[in-house]
Amino acid sequence: MLSWAETSSLPPSHPTSSEPTLANTSETSTSPLTELTSQDFQDLQPADLKERSVETLSDAAYLFGSSPQVIDPQHHAAEVNAFEGPATSPTISFSPLQSPRAQHPFNAPASDRRFHEELAERLQAATLLADTPNDTEGTEANDRNNKWDPGRPDSHAPLGVMGDHTHNKGEVMLSYRYMRMGMGGNLDGQNNLTPNEVLEQFQVTPLRMTTKMHMFGAMYAPTDELTLMVMAPYVIKSMDHLTGMGTNFTTNSEGFGDIRLSGLYNILDRNRQRVHFNAGISFPTGSISERDATPAGPDQVLPYPMQIGSGTVDLMPGITYLGQAGRWSWGGQGMGTIRLGRNSQDYRLGNQLSLTAWGARQWSKSISTSLRLKGRLLGNNTGEDPRLAPGNQLVPPLIPTIDPDLRGGSRMDLNVGLNFLAQKGFLKGHRFALEAGLPIFQSLSGPQLENDFTITVGWQKAFSP
Repeated sequence: MLSWAETSSLPPSHPTSSEPTLANTSETSTSPLTELTSQDFQDLQPADLKERSVETLSDAAYLFGSSPQVIDPQHHAAEVNAFEGPATSPTISFSPLQSPRAQHPFNAPASDRRFHEELAERLQAATLLADTPNDTEGTEANDRNNKWDPGRPDSHAPLGVMGDHTHNKGEVMLSYRYMRMGMGGNLDGQNNLTPNEVLEQFQVTPLRMTTKMHMFGAMYAPTDELTLMVMAPYVIKSMDHLTGMGTNFTTNSEGFGDIRLSGLYNILDRNRQRVHFNAGISFPTGSISERDATPAGPDQVLPYPMQIGSGTVDLMPGITYLGQAGRWSWGGQGMGTIRLGRNSQDYRLGNQLSLTAWGARQWSKSISTSLRLKGRLLGNNTGEDPRLAPGNQLVPPLIPTIDPDLRGGSRMDLNVGLNFLAQKGFLKGHRFALEAGLPIFQSLSGPQLENDFTITVGWQKAFSP
């Protein structure tokens, strides 16, 4: 609603030079409101404003058709509100007076400045309200306050969370993420093992592993309730090794991984909170036949963690919750990976369960920061790749990374993130984000390489074609 601070917006004012003084308070009069016509109300109602403050006594007098000697807002409000005008007529209302004064405080001659002073004390909340049955301004404002705000930097979850948000009908979003994960040192349960301790059990020990991934994504919302998402990763892996003879070597693999298609379905969008189901499926487009040179030969099948894909169709069900309040936002997500059947090499990777929760704070229209916990449960493999089995049957076994029973465990990481949403310029609407994580707990079926760090940077842009 808008304030009426300038009296020039009133209907043409009566001449102020002939305005009566306040000295004569014995002669009082009030306006016969019952004689007002519909046109009178239309004249009082400015077409472009919803609310106006009466700031001078002369303004109030002119509105009510009386001299400025007696203005009783409580009395006039009652009269006007009782008037049954047409549907477009305004309603005049006054809030209770703020100070105990006499019925007629204007008892002596005063300048226009005095009018302002007295009116500021006695008629602080006098307003002319032009409310019609179709006026939904208050309702709309309340709806806006209770609706999810997608224009904040933290309306998207931290970058490491996939399938975290939905879009309005017809919207498209393109995204790119670069992720780098470093692993080093071996754990058995929660116990650290030195390379020599691993070599007491195996002929070769992994020392460290680096995984780099370029993730290309697209989202499209055919309806307000359903958003479709596709993710295509390109993966680059390398692993350093040490043999019992003291020889160091490195193996490498790279290629497109398994393509994921997901549907995100809204089930709640109320009071700045959202909930949606995640229903995903992963297709076995990534290779499970990566090879490289090792001390055993020039073209050896690489162990399980060095393969690019799973080789199986995998279901990825989940649920995501989001909330906003003031400058804060928060959320949580639970996602599972369920492997269906076995791949062409008669094994399947272990099922997974991932749980994450985060909180974020918006510092400006463009910047927010976040803190996130992520926990993962990893199952061991089922079955065994026949190409790797001979090495696992040696005494001692060749390397722990080819043992299907040494792939599971549990991990918890603590991540900090930064989201940036450009508000102007040629990058307006583009999102840039960063998230970095360190492990705070790991218990692995080992010997198995432990996670050291994860860094993700990315870009997102939503638009309507």
